[in-house]
Amino acid sequence: MYKKVKGMVGIEAAIVLIAFVIVAAALAFVALNMGFFTTQKSKEVIARGLEEASSALEIDGAVIGKNNVTAKKLIGVAIPLRLASGRSPVDIKRTSIEIVTANNVVVLSANDITPVTNPSSSDPFSAAGSAKAALIEYQGDDDYLIEEGEKWVLVLDLTQTLGTGLNPYEKITVEVKPPVGAPLTVARVVPPDLSETYVVLG
Repeated sequence: MYKKVKGMVGIEAAIVLIAFVIVAAALAFVALNMGFFTTQKSKEVIARGLEEASSALEIDGAVIGKNNVTAKKLIGVAIPLRLASGRSPVDIKRTSIEIVTANNVVVLSANDITPVTNPSSSDPFSAAGSAKAALIEYQGDDDYLIEEGEKWVLVLDLTQTLGTGLNPYEKITVEVKPPVGAPLTVARVVPPDLSETYVVLG
């Protein structure tokens, strides 16, 4: 009789133990899932933070200046642009520009920037025509997105945007502000020798 009772107690204990193991396994599974979910969310937050902190655009070569040789003033700037590696395409219809000098701060909205997808000249200053600011696509698929592998040039007519050219040793800072991510900042100093029509600003 006692052996049977002991046997029943042993079976009950085993059932309770198995139940505890199952519950513990379920809780562990939930905890692991929550951990993986939290880790994934953390990665997404970090990725978004990095995207916002870094610019989607990069300078793609030398910045070129155009001079008024007679007046000895810098009257135009051409900045070659490309999409940064791994970034989403930049919509130029939602991109703005800020130009800063010692005496001026000028903000150009997307409506102030003329997109040129089929340039008539390899000279970006000629291709920009009479626009005070133009984004010219020299390699791409003729839409208004700066995408991977494409080559664009931002041309600024300083006589229109600033109202005047810049003298030697003056500093100009151009910020290209895409809709997502940090702005691309390009700062240059006007060289002392403006005797040629075009000058490399670096």
